[in-house]
Amino acid sequence: MSVMALSDDAWVIDPIGFPGSGTARDKLAFLVRYARLAPSDHDTQPWRFVVADTHVDIVADLSRAMRLVDPHYREVTLSCAAAAETLLAAVRAYGYDGVITPSPEPHARTVIARVELGQTARRTLLDRDALAAIARRRTVTRRYTQAPVPAALQTLMQENARAYGIDLHLVSDVLTKDKIARLVVEADQIQFDDPAIRAEFASVGAIGAGFSRMGAALFRLFELGGSMERHASMHAPLFGVFTTKRDNHEDWVATGRATAAVLHGVTMHGLVSAFLNQPIEVEAIRKQLASLLGSSETPQLLGRFGYVKEDLVLHRTEQRPLNDVLIAV
Repeated sequence: MSVMALSDDAWVIDPIGFPGSGTARDKLAFLVRYARLAPSDHDTQPWRFVVADTHVDIVADLSRAMRLVDPHYREVTLSCAAAAETLLAAVRAYGYDGVITPSPEPHARTVIARVELGQTARRTLLDRDALAAIARRRTVTRRYTQAPVPAALQTLMQENARAYGIDLHLVSDVLTKDKIARLVVEADQIQFDDPAIRAEFASVGAIGAGFSRMGAALFRLFELGGSMERHASMHAPLFGVFTTKRDNHEDWVATGRATAAVLHGVTMHGLVSAFLNQPIEVEAIRKQLASLLGSSETPQLLGRFGYVKEDLVLHRTEQRPLNDVLIAV
């Protein structure tokens, strides 16, 4: 099967199309279709998948980077690592044990991870559920219901993150969520006040005009003494902050992998999520967020988790064309 012959219907992947009798290259090329559904900061999708005979390299596409809010390519690295973990989950769901090597080329830091099929292995029900979760996951920026996230599920989320060496701080009390929301507002306003950052957001279409409207609305809300719980963009029963002991490339890769694993898990249990990373992108606010959590670690990702009404239509984000991200060597 030609690597470039794949259908480009991103969110509908028919397992019947998997080339079970094909080469490792053919199989990996098919499974890349799952990897490109991974979450990415500001939906930049900053990755390319370089398919060789025995492996796929997940490579950072720096042309997609937001250089002002992500000058060290931290968010790019997180996003590519999430794509690598998503690819690994797909490999395992199709009957292989899967092998992932973070940063396989020490002198080429844009090669974030390498994934191989490994040996054939028996699929578990968890593997199959994870595969379904990849295509079912949605980023939802609208208001969530007030239904609390069960304590057992919160524990599972933290255990999933800890498996990658990442701490996940979960916040459900209104007072602390209000304080976190105020940090989002403050960081958002700092970014909004910078014309160059506004232009960068608009140029990639990550938030565009909605960025300024959200920032201004939230700013007015808190200036008037409003509560986070009364604003749809902040309304969620649970906030989560992923933190690391250090703040280096290895930590960013681990955080991206942990994020994908956590999102696969919560999707299996009917949760949706969205990220509010302004406080991470403004260094002074980032330190305040760590202090608010009572943590000496470094915040890497801020998200909100919860449920939506059953009749709410969850829209799919537009994915980059397959030919833009899939490279055969």
